[in-house]
Amino acid sequence: ERRGVMGDKSAIQWCDATWNPTRGCSRVSEGCRNCYAERMAGRFMQVRAPNPSNVATDGPYAGLVKLSPDGPRWTGEVRFVPEVLDLPLRWKRPRRIFVNSMSDLFHEKVPDEWIDRIFAVILGASQHTFQILTKRAERMRDYMRLSIKTDDWVAKVLRHVWFGVSVEDQPTADARIPLLLQTPAAVRWVSYEPALGPVDFSAHGGIHCPGAKGLLDWLVVGGESGPGARPFDLAWARSAIAQGRAAGVPVFVKQLGAQPFFERDYGTRQSLPLHDRKGGDWSEWPDDLKVREFPLRAGDHADALGARPANAALLRSMDQAAPRLIP
Repeated sequence: ERRGVMGDKSAIQWCDATWNPTRGCSRVSEGCRNCYAERMAGRFMQVRAPNPSNVATDGPYAGLVKLSPDGPRWTGEVRFVPEVLDLPLRWKRPRRIFVNSMSDLFHEKVPDEWIDRIFAVILGASQHTFQILTKRAERMRDYMRLSIKTDDWVAKVLRHVWFGVSVEDQPTADARIPLLLQTPAAVRWVSYEPALGPVDFSAHGGIHCPGAKGLLDWLVVGGESGPGARPFDLAWARSAIAQGRAAGVPVFVKQLGAQPFFERDYGTRQSLPLHDRKGGDWSEWPDDLKVREFPLRAGDHADALGARPANAALLRSMDQAAPRLIP
């Protein structure tokens, strides 16, 4: 597929590659309003033959998005892509692979049979770490709970899969994080992006109790970018970093978004001018936000069913000239 839709390399800072065995999605909350995947899918509704014919034909996302006065919109239909199913098996060098960057693995229209086939590939590609992110936390929990009761392969898969939920504010965190914490997993993570409001992660009991079972293992933070991007308060990122530090949970600040701001002492907003349109250039950030940490690889966990390792191996990137990353 075209670069940007899926491939062996990714511009997403916390993964090495993306893999999209399903395509298509639908909006579920405010975090979806300016969905980058929806915009990208709109670009691939049609493709053109090389000159001189230059004839437009249906592209890989035809029927999955439609044009509206406000831009491309998901139709709610999803599609299985069997021709790319074995890609991770062909990638021999270990990678962090973001699963379904252009869809949601646990979308209501994705049948269990598709998910079963995707996990069968994941089982056979244990050299990689697979990063799964969903806004449909209840279905992810239910699927994994049922699978772990009935299938022997689940414990093996869990060792190299990171299960995560995307949240944008306190209400979505309150709705999705408890369901994530009920999901059988070796690594549980939260993508707080696009951050649209402050979030107190301690409201869920886990992040401030190091050493207990069933906690968050990783927190990614990011402001919104792209057309119509909403403001991102740097105080939200600082709060997330502080909460992670207090709990020993690694934090990864991905980007500051297109409209980062901070509050001055007398209560007025001050924009943070950046050259990078996504706010992803580390060199432009305040020093205290230069934090990019990873958890242990999932395969390093002793208890594949969710126990937090006694000595979490974190690399702190604060106060370093450049991000230091666990490979």
